[in-house]
Amino acid sequence: MNCLKRAYLYVTRKKGKSILLFLILLVTATFVLSGLCIGDATRQAQMNLRKNLGGAFDMTINYSEDNPYYRQEESENDDGTKDVLMYSMKQVSPEMVANIRNIAGVKYCDASTENLYDGLLPIPGTVPVEEKFSHCVTGIGVWRSSEQNFFTSEKLTLIAGRHIAENDTHSAIISDVLAEKNQIKLGNTFTITGGSRKKISLEVIGLFHANVTEKLGDAVTSYDKIQNHIFTDVASAIEAENSVVVQGFDDVKVTVDDPENLKQIMEQVKHLPGYEENVYTIAADDEAYQSAAASLSSLDGLVKCLLIGIIAVSIIILALILTLWGKTRVHETGVFLSLGIKKGNILGQYIAEVLLIAVFAFAASGITSNMFAATVADTLLQQTVQSNSLQDNAEDDTTMKSIDMGSMLEDEKAVSPDIQISVGIEDMLLLYLIGFCIIVISVTISSVSIMRLKPKNILNSMS
Repeated sequence: MNCLKRAYLYVTRKKGKSILLFLILLVTATFVLSGLCIGDATRQAQMNLRKNLGGAFDMTINYSEDNPYYRQEESENDDGTKDVLMYSMKQVSPEMVANIRNIAGVKYCDASTENLYDGLLPIPGTVPVEEKFSHCVTGIGVWRSSEQNFFTSEKLTLIAGRHIAENDTHSAIISDVLAEKNQIKLGNTFTITGGSRKKISLEVIGLFHANVTEKLGDAVTSYDKIQNHIFTDVASAIEAENSVVVQGFDDVKVTVDDPENLKQIMEQVKHLPGYEENVYTIAADDEAYQSAAASLSSLDGLVKCLLIGIIAVSIIILALILTLWGKTRVHETGVFLSLGIKKGNILGQYIAEVLLIAVFAFAASGITSNMFAATVADTLLQQTVQSNSLQDNAEDDTTMKSIDMGSMLEDEKAVSPDIQISVGIEDMLLLYLIGFCIIVISVTISSVSIMRLKPKNILNSMS
């Protein structure tokens, strides 16, 4: 009679032990499978988070003496006060922006320069302004308006016409309410006056609608209202300013697909033609991703530790139980040995007995693991998010005091990862592999004390 048949007969005969062992293996498998599912879900959530939040870095002009192109000029106002104008003779060219955009992994390239333009009747703000600024609007010279942050964040929506492209000239996109107030329609032209008092004509190629407005009671000047923003091509911005102060872009915000590649892409930018270390400053802007990813990273590490602990505890508990049961089978083992059955064959029977029950226990754990894993994942995630939040807040208590708690909770919720638990085929296969290893190790440990004895010694001890 082979070991598999003996194992089957023993399992069917010892129904009480078999049921108890089934329950033990079911609990063990539930814990192990839950750990595997949470680990898979955490890694998937990390990938989704990287896709949703992305990463970004800012490339700006270095306004310091280290920049060889840095200039500083003073001008005296009518009232005797002095203004200080700081600028760089070298700025970010459209060609450099195009090279940045062509780097693999770059999603958006928001290159812009801001100025005040006169010539339109703006929507009134909530704060009075000087007479010379009463007819001013904010002009934003862009490389591609479709990649400008106002549009990519959906604060603004293009409702008519098209976006500004990198090769456009004398083109503009204005708000629907500003166009209505100034009786301007799509395709019309209007005239603006730049800082040098030079007038240029712009064609309205698009109209946008503002999806966000200032809150009631906010202090906003007329030219700061989002409805009074006009977007132009950078060539028109340079022409309207007609000054060395504006010769390109002074700010480029680059958004990448995967935050993990952020540093690599930043290094690539530093090696582009025309880039000079002292002229430009590059700084990563991925706080939102890092904050949310920290929770998932902590959870992933915690789940791995728990999984290792579960496996170790399962081996110990199962080995202890089988050892206790094995003491009642000393005589049986001695008989097998006296009949010439090899120790390896007997050990194989003991392993087969547990495996026969484990096959059904592991299959049943696929049902129990779903609910258990979801509950554990939510609890662990909440604890890790709170722990990281408290740690970050403790590092900057002064900043905390100036943050509105409601806004902080909304921001935390916005970047909090959603973990979806599901049991896959790969998880089940891995469970069976881990479970097989647990059973083999446990049975081997529990049988060592008996298997090292000789048949004569076993029978003498029984007598």
